[in-house]
Amino acid sequence: MLISHLLFACAGTPVTLDDSKVDDDAVDVRVTDDDIGSIGSDQFVLDGPEVEIPGASDVQMCIYGTYTGPTIGMHNIHSYQGEYGHHFTLNGTTTPALDVADGTVVDCSGVSAQYQMTDLTPLGLPNDATVAGQPIESKRLDLPDGMAVELQSGQRYIMQSHYLNTSTHPILVRDRIVVTTMTVDQVETWAAPIVFNRDDFQIPARGTLSTSFLCTVNEDVNLLYMLAHMHEWGSAFEVDQVDDSGATVPFFTVPTWQPVMRDAPPVLDMPDGPLAIASGTTFKTTCNWSNDTDNDLSFPDEMCDTVSIVYPLKTTIICDGDGQ
Repeated sequence: MLISHLLFACAGTPVTLDDSKVDDDAVDVRVTDDDIGSIGSDQFVLDGPEVEIPGASDVQMCIYGTYTGPTIGMHNIHSYQGEYGHHFTLNGTTTPALDVADGTVVDCSGVSAQYQMTDLTPLGLPNDATVAGQPIESKRLDLPDGMAVELQSGQRYIMQSHYLNTSTHPILVRDRIVVTTMTVDQVETWAAPIVFNRDDFQIPARGTLSTSFLCTVNEDVNLLYMLAHMHEWGSAFEVDQVDDSGATVPFFTVPTWQPVMRDAPPVLDMPDGPLAIASGTTFKTTCNWSNDTDNDLSFPDEMCDTVSIVYPLKTTIICDGDGQ
């Protein structure tokens, strides 16, 4: 299952890779067939953008596509990147192909890119990640046997590839995702994201802000994972459970937010097994920021989101919470 980040794709300036202009010094770190191994009958491969990334640079590239196979369940999503890869995520989008054609690659680096959050549909979370041939265990978010996230025929998607090229030479990249699937009749339990989101805040230039909002889960579900999402100006994050009297009980706390958490979000897992959440349970998300820029910051340059993966649930639920 895949969000991203784990959830948060973007649109910016279209780019192309002209083989005749590839720097002779570029090191080829593209993921090959040998890197991903044999592909089973229950798997398929999605290719990310093929681009050259300069030395000493922080670059994100996004590529649009459409899934045209039959409606299926996604049980595992394994992302593969070359050396210096930071993350590679799969996100749904409602942007039609008439507006952005399949195969369009855009530079979605930095906060200056124009994000298309209103057109984004979460698909799930990455289960496995491999970078430069090495598994990244910290990014494992497994689904139990028999469980899957639905991928509908005709679903449009955006794949986001992020590289931190700390070398002095350019690199040539092409990331790949291997999706392990289940037919609809093989799925015993459907899982899906529940997203708590607030987007009406404004963080003053050279100032701080704390904002809170409430969201109620109106389904009986079991919680597998909960993730926090802010960008690099975050300072602290907290989710509290709210009882009938309005009192709060800490549920998920990130007391010191680090900029790297923008793309590698903190995860609350359930070491004792999935946690039952009763319908009507209310959560309070609090985001704190410190803006060290000369400009006010608002959505989507900064964000405030809680993302939960739950079951049984087939369709993503998004709550745009009421602010406090």
